[in-house]
Amino acid sequence: MATLKVKIQEDIILDNQNYGSKRTLEIGSITDIIKRIVTVPASTDTTVLMFTSTTGVVDGALDIELVKYIRVTNLDGTAALQVGLDDGASDAAYTSVAANSSIMYTGVTCEGGNDGTTLDDATALKVKGIADHQIEVFIASV
Repeated sequence: MATLKVKIQEDIILDNQNYGSKRTLEIGSITDIIKRIVTVPASTDTTVLMFTSTTGVVDGALDIELVKYIRVTNLDGTAALQVGLDDGASDAAYTSVAANSSIMYTGVTCEGGNDGTTLDDATALKVKGIADHQIEVFIASV
């Protein structure tokens, strides 16, 4: 087991005032890591990861209860892409990720409806770009 440390740091001085910030997230009891680079074809909704709440139901799917951290980095130098969690039914939550930027998830739930009263377990992490993209995916689980 290991502890994953995720550090976010912003360095900026504006009008002689330091507005920088540094935050660290520590996630303990990590036992499994997946790190890979994936090519996402243009204009295609690509399933990068699948999740399940029942172990062994879907081959290759990750147990949603065990996944504690996901990072998707857009390795493209110019174009944004869309990254989102999808529950396979009626909800999906997508976000634009700029070139050379990342998005992090510390849970595997999403809500795509307007009421926002409940979060549903995601069944997939999906990515879509306007051009062919390479992304880096990092997953830590217990």
